[in-house]
Amino acid sequence: MREQLIVALIKASSTHQKSCWTEFRKLDLSPGQPKVLSRLRYQEGYLQKDLAALCHVEPATMVVLLSNMEKRGMIRKEVDHVSGGKRAFRIYLTEEGRKLAEQVDMIVAEIEQKSFEGFSEEEKDSLIMLLGRMTENLL
Repeated sequence: MREQLIVALIKASSTHQKSCWTEFRKLDLSPGQPKVLSRLRYQEGYLQKDLAALCHVEPATMVVLLSNMEKRGMIRKEVDHVSGGKRAFRIYLTEEGRKLAEQVDMIVAEIEQKSFEGFSEEEKDSLIMLLGRMTENLL
């Protein structure tokens, strides 16, 4: 009998997450911080609300997350004025944040390499494509 999809996804996801978090804890990162660091590594200056959407985090959660990251010297905020004269913050990495972001991406790459051991390039591409299709089906 074939394993149920939910069981296979939970097992793969929780094992992957545990592997990542074992390493992220060594950097003293809290949940949410690695994806923010990684996202900002490739493009800085996001508005806080846009960064929350990209990271799939509620705006109120992002406020707390960024506040803690700012206290630790990972990010800096710059005031920007958006439509209607409203004030918003653009988010940038500090030098410390840039170093952490590089470490996060190295951890993610190492876990991905280990996850795909024994897979051909075609199998890797197929798995990612099929998971994407599943996601689209459920949206």
